[in-house]
Amino acid sequence: MSGAYVFDDGCTARWRAAVEAHKAHAAADWPREACGLIDGGGMYHPCANIAEDPVRTFEIADTELAAIDGGRSAALLHSHTAIPQEGGPALPPLDAPSAADMRTQRDMAIPWGITLCLEGGASDPFWFGDPVPRPPLYGRSYRHGVDDCYSFIRDWHATVAGLTIPDFPRDLDWWEPEPGLPQQDLYREGFAAAGFARVERPDGPLPGDVFLCAVRAPVMNHGGVYLGDGLIGHHLMHQLSLRQPASVWRSKLRFFVRHRDLPDTWTPDTGRPDADAWKPDA
Repeated sequence: MSGAYVFDDGCTARWRAAVEAHKAHAAADWPREACGLIDGGGMYHPCANIAEDPVRTFEIADTELAAIDGGRSAALLHSHTAIPQEGGPALPPLDAPSAADMRTQRDMAIPWGITLCLEGGASDPFWFGDPVPRPPLYGRSYRHGVDDCYSFIRDWHATVAGLTIPDFPRDLDWWEPEPGLPQQDLYREGFAAAGFARVERPDGPLPGDVFLCAVRAPVMNHGGVYLGDGLIGHHLMHQLSLRQPASVWRSKLRFFVRHRDLPDTWTPDTGRPDADAWKPDA
């Protein structure tokens, strides 16, 4: 597999002054979540968090949203803070976007940055959303909702097959059953909406087939892409994304889907600059 690397999407450097202003704002507002907007000139505008539970979430008034560049902000920053627990220590800040974060970022269609804030201060943000540059497919580190198994599937289709598939807002550990709530089954429920159809492969998968499986979960919660030559590409939780022999996962590779716009006769274009996205490691 490729070695680990640090990917810089460039957003923090581009908006460094705004990031520092937000970090000071987040430290001052702790334990409440701090939120603010970056305007087209790179200036940070702190906003009031009007959420009913400002320790666990945030909300910006429509009047404040409209006041920044006529409602056309360049980016949004907010903090995740430690969450108090009854009779025990506070949970650490969530190092991932929530489903609500993902949903609202998608609707706003601008980069979002999330800082992790403790009483002593805030971290540099991680950035997410389709306007944010993406890391190479292999060797990327894991962050749920930003760089996870479904993100890998989306990016593989965009990078290698030239197909755009939608993202789906999702909370961390969405596959874990919650008392009194229906079991979520996002892969099974969402693959058709993403443009995929189930395929049967008695002679084995074809390059571009997507496998879905369950990893220590009651529903399918992991997926990846069959690359050909006996290899799969995927991104398992808490690991780096990688190419791996499909035989390692043979016992789990039982459910295959394929994008409706990717014919069975499709083969990767070896002349593309991103051809390494599908080639086996040397």
